[in-house]
Amino acid sequence: MNNKIFQLIHKVKKLLRKNHLNFSGPFISWDEADMNSSGYDSEIVLKKVRNATREVLEGIKSYERDGTSFVNKPVKNTIISILESENFKNSLIVDIGGGLGSLYINYKNIFLKQNFNYHVIEQKKFCEAGEQLNSEFNLNINYHTNLASIDKQVDIVICSSFLQYVQNWKNYINNILSTKPKYIIIDRHPLKETNNGIFVQLNTGYYEKEVTYPIHILKRKEFLDEFINYEVVNSWSSDFDPEYFKGFLLKIKS
Repeated sequence: MNNKIFQLIHKVKKLLRKNHLNFSGPFISWDEADMNSSGYDSEIVLKKVRNATREVLEGIKSYERDGTSFVNKPVKNTIISILESENFKNSLIVDIGGGLGSLYINYKNIFLKQNFNYHVIEQKKFCEAGEQLNSEFNLNINYHTNLASIDKQVDIVICSSFLQYVQNWKNYINNILSTKPKYIIIDRHPLKETNNGIFVQLNTGYYEKEVTYPIHILKRKEFLDEFINYEVVNSWSSDFDPEYFKGFLLKIKS
């Protein structure tokens, strides 16, 4: 083999090592999966997300996702295409598991144009880091550690790459439904047509130390059946993940 082939093989192996969508399992229970994972290290994850978000806020990069910053925005982002509709103007949006508010930060002009009232539900450490950025960069993001602290009518709930990491995901969906949002947007959620499975997401080479944690890969029908009194008005495959990662726009039934 010549030098160029060796270089190509090296690049491919490097990309594979950085792929954080590798899994081990399946496991019998969530507890078993948890015992076989190193755990979610919020300090390590927060550090990666905060550094990438700062690059966007400081104009070094244009877009952040999952703690990685990019020079250009993606050609396609289905959530943003949905939110640009006139039907959603002036909405109060709750982005559950929204990090430091990357959806708003990446598309600030669209959020301002649509006059969105944007709220993020996250862990306490993320909320504290978000408030610091909020103050420093004069953002208009509201951070909360739970849904109950939002005392206004919720128009849209976004769950992007979130619910699959919740052990008692059915209970969390019930919490969301209790707020009676007009719309629910699910995105980047792994689903299959057969039985449910519990795995460990490996995140190989993605963080500066090992960070692994349990994940549900659910049966599509069972997952959607939990959204009682909501109908699917749009569905898609993730713009950023393998084909089995799905998205849905759900609307409350009248």
